[in-house]
Amino acid sequence: PRCWAVSSTDTAPALIALGAFVSLVSADGRRDMALEDLYRDDGMEYLTKRRDEIVTKVHLPPNVEGRKSTYWKLRRRGSFDFPVLSVAASVRVREDGVVLEARIVLGAVASRPLIVPEAATLVGKRLTDDVIAAFAEKASRLAKPLDNTDFELGWRKKVAKSYVVGALKELRGAP
Repeated sequence: PRCWAVSSTDTAPALIALGAFVSLVSADGRRDMALEDLYRDDGMEYLTKRRDEIVTKVHLPPNVEGRKSTYWKLRRRGSFDFPVLSVAASVRVREDGVVLEARIVLGAVASRPLIVPEAATLVGKRLTDDVIAAFAEKASRLAKPLDNTDFELGWRKKVAKSYVVGALKELRGAP
């Protein structure tokens, strides 16, 4: 009833983490939607847009002070290759390091980019090693890499946790 193909996009997880939305145009006019709503969990019918619509614009929210973002990508080759796992992260922090907003998206582990709803638990906290480790454990549980891409399935799931840790530490400003 559905195709279990991997969503191997770099751009979508990164833009979703930033809160992007898209404009779609057809003969009926224009409609806007959050980018995450454009994707469905089916490798063959992976977009929710109608056949008569085209994406005409990608909109990013205004940059605000304290927002940082990063994108981590696991691939076999060092250049031009599809992701077999990715972590896109965007946080907005106060000067004292307290998280005001957080969006984390896992890529290439399902038929669509996966938003990590537990990112809301980061709000109001500092990105300490303990907070990051606890969050990465929760986030990596969502990573259910499909077995129709590169590298071993179990190993990619373990890498998801370490990539979430690495991305958040980078956003914190720590090595």
